[in-house]
Amino acid sequence: MQKARNAILFASALVALAIVPAVRAQVPYSEGPVERTVLIHINSGHASAFYADVKKNVLPIWESEKSAGLILDYRTFVNVTTSGPDDWDFGYSIVYKSMGALDGLADKVFDIRMKQYGDQPSEQKVLDKRVENARVVISNLSRDVTLR
Repeated sequence: MQKARNAILFASALVALAIVPAVRAQVPYSEGPVERTVLIHINSGHASAFYADVKKNVLPIWESEKSAGLILDYRTFVNVTTSGPDDWDFGYSIVYKSMGALDGLADKVFDIRMKQYGDQPSEQKVLDKRVENARVVISNLSRDVTLR
């Protein structure tokens, strides 16, 4: 009798252990697009140069990426409630279809970048100037979810 009870308990424990991974794997949401958000501090006295660079160099690249289907959308925004002199001033977000859209992205956008800048040395000059104008405060990646 005791052996039969132990066998039943052992079998029940095995069934319970088999179910645990399946239950843990279920999440209470479905996954959606992925968004890269970057918050930037513009160095004092460099706002005009910063915004001119974004308008001339960055927006055309994002528009090309969007036309090519590499990104779903992008948006830009400003901080209207700064908390101190080192807080962020300007931000942007880029929306990708999924995490998979990030795989090999640098190679996928290379031709778009070279079309914008001409060649890598010319691109590097613009990037070097960009560093003089501003610095990244935070960059994060988030995923949209729909709760089930």
